[in-house]
Amino acid sequence: MILIRVLVLLVLLVVFFQDLKSRSVYWILFPVLVILFFAVILLQHRSFSEILQPAWMNCSFLALQLLLVSAYFSLKSRRWVNITTELLGWGDILLLLSIAFYLSVLNFLFYYLVSLAISLIVWLIWQVFSGKENRHIPLAGLQAMCLLVFLMSDWYWLHFNVADDTWLLNLMHK
Repeated sequence: MILIRVLVLLVLLVVFFQDLKSRSVYWILFPVLVILFFAVILLQHRSFSEILQPAWMNCSFLALQLLLVSAYFSLKSRRWVNITTELLGWGDILLLLSIAFYLSVLNFLFYYLVSLAISLIVWLIWQVFSGKENRHIPLAGLQAMCLLVFLMSDWYWLHFNVADDTWLLNLMHK
């Protein structure tokens, strides 16, 4: 179990460094990440229904959001806009799809919103201090780093179980 978790964290680090360096990520890392997530899930003795239902809901949420973002930018420019050509990279989408197969629904939404906010803040701070002007945010890399911290918090420090929504539901009821 420890080896698989370390491999997950290493893949996330590779995504982070590749995206920062070249604004692209090797696509093979994402199926590897899904396989590693499935290995972690199976070692936790969870059933396939416990895996597939949240994954389906997470992927549906992601697809709906991508469709709405495409529709928004298409209406704004009065022509069909493919958001993967200029606005969002395939690495960003594939990372989120990979993560959708591991996190529970509320944890996925929590991670998604928090990682977007952190990525934006980190990128804006980086832009100010680096003096370089670059409009392309290494979103997959920054979100991979956020996931790395999220998973390490679960696996090694706080043990709140990101595959279960209980800790978030308890936090919301306080």
